[in-house]
Formats: sequence, structure tokens, C-alpha cells
Amino acid sequence: MRRGDTAAIVVALSLSVAASLGLAYATQSQKTIQEGVFTEGQVEQGEKVWEEICSQCHPMDIFGPDYMIGWEGATAGELFELLQATMPYESPGILADNEYLEVMVFLFSLNGVKHGQEELPADAPQLYGITIAGPFEWSGGGR
Repeated sequence: MRRGDTAAIVVALSLSVAASLGLAYATQSQKTIQEGVFTEGQVEQGEKVWEEICSQCHPMDIFGPDYMIGWEGATAGELFELLQATMPYESPGILADNEYLEVMVFLFSLNGVKHGQEELPADAPQLYGITIAGPFEWSGGGR
């Protein structure tokens, strides 16, 4: 076998493995936030973080349905990583991963997304398998 043939086989095998991994990832992306992917406890913790930190700069009602509709079709992982990279404004990344996650699910909850029984881990790769999808309905009241 010539050196060129070996390289072609290695490239073909690499592409095959990459395609298989891509298919596995796409299969994982079937869940949406509407499937009870976080717990009530996570929402409660997120509200505490919100009140202590986020509310210093943000009025709660700016994160209503219009905000969520802007994220529709994106993944929870994308929103999670954006929060980590940009918030709080003066010190991005200062919160623990679970605090960013809890704030995110609190925002979901404010928009009528129901909690479930299984805790959502603060694991970006796993969050990329969960799509943000409506319907969204503001339930934040006057908080």
C-alpha cells in the first residue's frame, strides 16, 4: 500500500467517525425546555441568585416572552454560555456554573415553562442537547 493510499484511508475513517458523532449529537438534540428538564428547587435557587445579583441591573419583565422568542430554536447550552460570558456585566463569569444554570431556568419558569422531577446539570455539552422552544407566557407577575 502506498503512503497516499494510507492517508486516504485515515481521512475516510476520520470522516466516518466524525459523521457518526454528529449523528449521535443530533439525536440528543431532540429534547426541548418544555419537557420538564429542570426542578422546582433549581427555579427557587435561581430566583435567589436573581434577587441578590441580577436584579441590581435588570428589571425582571425585560426577560418576558419577547426575549424568549428571540432565543427560540437555540439551545439551552448557547444561552447558558452567553450568561457565563457576559453576566454580571461588571464581572462576567464570577458566578458558579450551577448559579448561571439556576438563573436560566428561573427565566424559563417566568415564561411559563414547567419544571419536572429531574435536576438539570450545569453541563454545557448536555445543555446543547436541549432546544429552547415555546409557547411562552409571562408568569412573572409584579416581582
